[in-house]
Amino acid sequence: MGIVVANFMDSSLVDLKKKGVFSGVAETYNPNCAYESVLHFTPHERDLSLAGDLASHRIELFSHPVTGLQPRKVVRTVMRLARIFRRRGVDIVRGRLPYMGSLMGTIAARLTGRPAVVSLGGDNRIGQERGNTYYLGSRSLSYGIEWLTLRLVSRIIVPNRFTFDYVASIIGAARAQRKCVVIPWLSPPVPESDPEDAGRLAAFDVAPDRLVVPIVGFVNRYKYSDVLFDALAEGPLQAPDGRTALFCFLGDGPLREEGEARFADRSDVRFLGWQDRSVVQTFLRRADLVLVPMSGFVLLEAASLGKAIISSRVEWHGEVIRDGETGYLVEPTQPQAWRDAIGQALKEEPERLARMAARVRALYEDEFALTVAVAREVALYESLTGKSAVTP
Repeated sequence: MGIVVANFMDSSLVDLKKKGVFSGVAETYNPNCAYESVLHFTPHERDLSLAGDLASHRIELFSHPVTGLQPRKVVRTVMRLARIFRRRGVDIVRGRLPYMGSLMGTIAARLTGRPAVVSLGGDNRIGQERGNTYYLGSRSLSYGIEWLTLRLVSRIIVPNRFTFDYVASIIGAARAQRKCVVIPWLSPPVPESDPEDAGRLAAFDVAPDRLVVPIVGFVNRYKYSDVLFDALAEGPLQAPDGRTALFCFLGDGPLREEGEARFADRSDVRFLGWQDRSVVQTFLRRADLVLVPMSGFVLLEAASLGKAIISSRVEWHGEVIRDGETGYLVEPTQPQAWRDAIGQALKEEPERLARMAARVRALYEDEFALTVAVAREVALYESLTGKSAVTP
């Protein structure tokens, strides 16, 4: 018998499907079908409509009624979870982000003598504080639930050193050292090619010889979109051969309308809105240069393709982009720094740019590749449960 995992995530699967990123859920929750089964618990009953999409990966969907701090519902749900864990032979509980679902799953795991782990993607507080929007509408509740979950779990999965330091700032360095395990995000590499690429690019009127520079993600201040607007506002940027770079914002958000207005008379800056993952990957494959002001998976995806990358000197980005070696790092809030770096990259000698791209790809393969992440996750689960994972 293999390992049975109870998986908790407060985000809606339906919303992920609307954003075009649902296709990666199955491989994230049960990578390579390594586990005998995964019971995924969600507070969104509408997510159950997607059960058929996940069944082939041995993932079952369950809903629970807790969407806020509702003490009676929380207690009843925890007890129900404990019964399900016993009945279904759950071996380990995995929470994704240290909030209500993960907290309830962790308490049920402790009641039934099972290990629990929780994973973080980075500093959960930056976005809340910048947007003044907190989980459950309360700073104290959001941070309190996060602290309690991190204290109760058996292990904490962090994708990089930056996130380890963040956890240490909450629960202390000694406890973080005992609990944290570094496992990179389960980020599949972008396929090298797709026969549909030419048609997709033609649909967006992207000429075969155009210099393409995608920016993927939300268009908002947290992602420094306003800074990029200022960097591009001075005018088009060209390569030495006279070709003008085409900057494509693939995403939506509160600053999209402002951006469209600012660049209404410019053909070199486009706002394409949310696009299906296949379209995003097409633009990444086609990219001559990728801008990553604030992101997670996109940085790894660009690295998996061995692309020239300009990224912000924030969070964990410096663990992948080493300035002048595997790409370019800039101060995120300085428009001129972005413009200078873009201009430098466009004028860079092709051989030097190729060397940087090759180094970032090699770094990705060694430290961040999906195979590396899956092997570490499986090893962690096996060490905590004393069981072997299913061989695909």
